Amino acid sequence: MMLHRQRASKWIQSSLRRRLLIWLLPATFIAGVIASMGAYWGAFFELEELLNEQMRYIVTHANVDDNHHISLNKISHTSSIDEDKVVFQVWRGDHLEYTTAPAITLPSPQGTGWHDLPYADMTWHTFVDKRGELLVRVAQPQNVRWETLAGLSVQLFWPVLSLIPILAIVLWFGIGNGLKPLKRIASELETRNVDSMAAINADTLPDEIKPLIESLNSLFLRLEQSFTMQKHFIADAAHELRTPVMAISLQSELIRNAGNTQEREQATQQLQNGILRLTHLIQQLLTLARLEPDGQSVVQEKFDVSTLCKSVILEKYILAKKKQIDLGFVSDEVAEINGDPHMLRILLNNLVDNAIRYTPEHGRIDISACRQKEFIEVSVRDNGPGIPAEERDRIFDRFVRGNEHQDVQGTGLGLSIVKRIAERHQATIELSDTENGKGLNVCVKFPV
Repeated sequence: MMLHRQRASKWIQSSLRRRLLIWLLPATFIAGVIASMGAYWGAFFELEELLNEQMRYIVTHANVDDNHHISLNKISHTSSIDEDKVVFQVWRGDHLEYTTAPAITLPSPQGTGWHDLPYADMTWHTFVDKRGELLVRVAQPQNVRWETLAGLSVQLFWPVLSLIPILAIVLWFGIGNGLKPLKRIASELETRNVDSMAAINADTLPDEIKPLIESLNSLFLRLEQSFTMQKHFIADAAHELRTPVMAISLQSELIRNAGNTQEREQATQQLQNGILRLTHLIQQLLTLARLEPDGQSVVQEKFDVSTLCKSVILEKYILAKKKQIDLGFVSDEVAEINGDPHMLRILLNNLVDNAIRYTPEHGRIDISACRQKEFIEVSVRDNGPGIPAEERDRIFDRFVRGNEHQDVQGTGLGLSIVKRIAERHQATIELSDTENGKGLNVCVKFPV
């Protein structure tokens, strides 16, 4: 028995609708019973008064002679009747043989059945029946019926009106009891620590509230992931910035302590290189921070990516020329895509910049853009050392550089930025060896 009670209680608590119905249905039923009883007694007294008045009216117009024969009182031209009473008439053709209200001169009936007659600025509801050569009419003012219905409606309205405060009190406490789970959740969130992203337990909550709690828990999980990424980003950025900052500090100390002009110029050149590396690192960090999941949205614009590739080649031409690298565009076709030209310029700049950094002198870098059946393919190929297959899955992580490229200056952020921009454009990145097996081919595929 106890187990059945626990199951029943759990069944009730698992639904907000059931919790409210448990309160509202009995209250509504009791209110309906009380209102029905009040309406019954109100209608009873009103109809009793009406029926008593009709009985009195019949007795008033009935006559019993000495032979115990019952008949109607003879016509009296001096008698009158109130307009709210029933009028009884007997007609022979157009001649009025008998009436209970001589003061009321309705027109002669034109046929049997129900009729509405206008008389004395009001409408009379009449019924005519034929008895041999006589026509018997019963008439009553229409407003009498309306007044009777109005009085009856008032008698029925008061019991219902009197129950509204009681029903409102029951509804107030019933709804309050049904909404207790929401109050508990609000109280829990209000007292929760600002750093807490723990999920809200939805096992004991009503079924109607669970979708809301599941959405909140999903939001907490995404926020926790976002905050964790931000913390790791800040920690990694602080770690990466520490080395170039210390190097600049040491170079400035060397300049101050230089013994001759040659040492001073050498230290100055190293200081300038350190400042350039730090500037590049800061720019990459700012770009990556802007491309985080909650950063700015992608601006959709249709443009020719081939033209953009040529523009990037012109920007990087001097840098490639210093290493005597052959940098060029090897395709000549229009390849239009929808995307953010500014972001895609950053993507191409990072790919070309990485290729120039890791390609040895007298090397070759080819950039191409072509339209395939279902996507636009942009590729950057070089004949440098490439990236081993086992390192390609990690190379897009922040501050990760290939083990064979530690002697090359870099931030470890270029490919991470490329990945972020590609994801925002629903594009995919494929890393592969070049045709001759030496170097790296980075292919970015944008959906058409």
